[in-house]
Amino acid sequence: MSSSDEKISYPSVDPVIAEKPSLRKYLKYIGFFGPGAVVASLTIGQGQLILGPQIGAWAGLALLWLVTVTIGSYIIAYVSLRFSMLSGIGLMDLFAIKTKKGWFNWLLIGIMLIFIPVFAASIMTTLGQSLAWIFGFGDYLIWGISMSLIAAVLVLLGRYRLLEVSQAIFVAVLGIGAVASVLLLSPAPDVTEVFTNLFSIGQNIPENYPAWVDNVEGFQKTPISLAMLGYLGTLTFTLITLIGYLGWIKEKKWGIFKDSKDSHAYSEELLSSFKSDGKITYLPTSKEELKRSRHLLKPLLIDLIFAFIIVAIVSCSYMIAGDSLLGLQPNGDVLLPSDIDLLSQQGRIFSNMATWLEPLFKISVFFALFGTVYAGFEAGTRMLFETGKTIIPKMNNLPYKRFMFFVLLYILSLGIPLAILMYLGLFSVLLMLSLTLMFLGVFGVIIYGAGAIYLSQKVLPKQYKLSTVGLIIALIGLTLLLIPVVNLFV
Repeated sequence: MSSSDEKISYPSVDPVIAEKPSLRKYLKYIGFFGPGAVVASLTIGQGQLILGPQIGAWAGLALLWLVTVTIGSYIIAYVSLRFSMLSGIGLMDLFAIKTKKGWFNWLLIGIMLIFIPVFAASIMTTLGQSLAWIFGFGDYLIWGISMSLIAAVLVLLGRYRLLEVSQAIFVAVLGIGAVASVLLLSPAPDVTEVFTNLFSIGQNIPENYPAWVDNVEGFQKTPISLAMLGYLGTLTFTLITLIGYLGWIKEKKWGIFKDSKDSHAYSEELLSSFKSDGKITYLPTSKEELKRSRHLLKPLLIDLIFAFIIVAIVSCSYMIAGDSLLGLQPNGDVLLPSDIDLLSQQGRIFSNMATWLEPLFKISVFFALFGTVYAGFEAGTRMLFETGKTIIPKMNNLPYKRFMFFVLLYILSLGIPLAILMYLGLFSVLLMLSLTLMFLGVFGVIIYGAGAIYLSQKVLPKQYKLSTVGLIIALIGLTLLLIPVVNLFV
């Protein structure tokens, strides 16, 4: 922007948004489901396959309210991404400017550099176990490392659109199977009990594990409060997807970026204007422009709604299936995912419908976990780039694919040795996965969310700030995520 008096004009809205209300219009909304598919795939693949059925097996339906609490992270995602789609400035760029020496960005980079390799090692282990189980031969560590290397190559060679489409397919296969299995349970779940537990937020927390878990080889009794936070971290938008999404809206050309030839260059131009003037002066204030800006936010809102609905339904399905099909059996046997056997027990969720469907579960598990590695590599790289490009200016001169290569090299060079240590039994896979997701999906999200709400109200021009109702909703979202954290200290 060449002058502080110069105003931009928002691009025209998508024709679908401008159509009159109709069933056809709302069906077209499915076309906006893109980054949300990546978020849903990462969510389902990283934890729902293991932690969801496991918690359902030992806690029953008592912790279903954790799924409801997850909506808080989606509210935070909307607030933070709304800021960028209206202003063109990434929140991480703003954090870098507004905090002394960009300490907040450095903090998040530090968290990511510690926990992304741990996460990668955990997923290598589960992916490897799934392949050894599917094919019935081979060492699962070799399987896991080999497929992770293949995923890294595909990410380097692929394009973002391929990521979206592949993740949508993975989510559909696994999600449909889980929901169908629950619908065919006999006896059917008590609908009243399900809904009661969904909204009993902060209540009915088990005090102890059932005695029968002591008979499960490889099961470690993580403190229940930590297990809850670890599971919540599998459900939420994590730091990886919250910040990675900032890059995806530029790829999608949503919001202010809709007609830009180079979204990244345009974002840098707007950031330079902000730095020069010390505030945002370039946004228009006419009623027509304000109305258009609100319409431009609809693809984001639709995408997040689709993602939350899918994650919520699938998460509930896996926990309900775990309650009904796993745990202590009538014959005295115990079926429970553990470090020794992470995945095979969950095959009952599909074979409950028909025994011939268990192979479908195996295939679905592979695609879900491979999709998690594939999407996680891209999302993690995107997050680190968005977080670091303002505090490390030289990053802007580095081609994105080359930056991705260096990030993947770092992740794999640490992740593979960690996977070997897990293989040797020196670390618990489930414990490490829970701790990682607790930091990336709960603590980090709460800190980021508080900053996003504050900066939205502090930096955006008056006409673009959250309304009173919007601010209250944002604070409620933040509070929902704090409820399970409080349980740590009670």
